[in-house]
Amino acid sequence: MLQVGSRGSDVTRLQQTLSRAGYNTGAADGIFGAKTKAAVVAYQRSHHLAADGIVGNNTGRSIFNSRNQDMWDGKPDGGRPGSTQGTPGNFPVNGSNRQKLDFASNLARQMGLTITSTTGGTHTPGSYHYKGRAIDVAGSPSQMAAYYRRLAGSRPTELFYDPVGGIKNGTNIGAIGGHGDHVHVAY
Repeated sequence: MLQVGSRGSDVTRLQQTLSRAGYNTGAADGIFGAKTKAAVVAYQRSHHLAADGIVGNNTGRSIFNSRNQDMWDGKPDGGRPGSTQGTPGNFPVNGSNRQKLDFASNLARQMGLTITSTTGGTHTPGSYHYKGRAIDVAGSPSQMAAYYRRLAGSRPTELFYDPVGGIKNGTNIGAIGGHGDHVHVAY
């Protein structure tokens, strides 16, 4: 069991795993403090676990079992432009669309972006927003470009940010218009 006050390599591993999944634990210093507890609570809430900030059996199994799945680190394989492959890391390649969108949401928050639209708003008919499968995020142009690049290799159903480009069903399609002030991502 890990909780506020716990110290050591297990806490460091917890902090690293949560950080890679988009939950801000602060420094991976091996000390379970307030930031680590807040990250654990956020993880527990998003995974429908008791949100008590304690890493017991259920939370530990959830966090560390997902860590061992086939996952993608958000970086193009070998740095090749246009690559859609990845190496082991933190994106839930074999996860559900919900898990992938949760990762994208958490990453946006970790990168200092604001989620501006989820299921509401005005979108094209049939939009993935209305199906709970898309989010729009906004921030500075450099933050949005970095976010786009981070998700580009994850084979999103849709990823649009006009200054950088557009991806539909994992294929680069170029900018489509209407996405100059936000990044749209759907899984």
